[in-house]
Amino acid sequence: MNEWLIAGIASLVAGFVSSMGLGGGGILVLYLTLFLNMPQTQAGGINLLFFLPVAAVSIFIHIRQKRIDVKLALKCVPLGMAGACLGVWITQLVEPVWVTRAFALLVFVLGAKELLFTPWKLRRNDSNSSGK
Repeated sequence: MNEWLIAGIASLVAGFVSSMGLGGGGILVLYLTLFLNMPQTQAGGINLLFFLPVAAVSIFIHIRQKRIDVKLALKCVPLGMAGACLGVWITQLVEPVWVTRAFALLVFVLGAKELLFTPWKLRRNDSNSSGK
């Protein structure tokens, strides 16, 4: 029962954070790898499945609000799919520990970039616009 409660809370927090655009998938991957000792590749796959319904709802809302250039997005799809397939292929070639280390490095670099290189004025405007 305790495991189900923790899993439920982690899923709820990840879904809530995802809906705000803050990267809830990272929370889900951390939960799956740290608390359930799941391999990074499997946790990443589950994260992608978790992402699909959230992405579908987000795309629907943004298209209705005319925030997505559909023609441009459709041009980007083939390269995005090719990149995803290339990523899957590469993860099958390397040891899982290297996938975990690469993910940790990516999260660290992106976090450092956001903290150090995002102008304060931009961060303040983004937080103000989300409250409308």
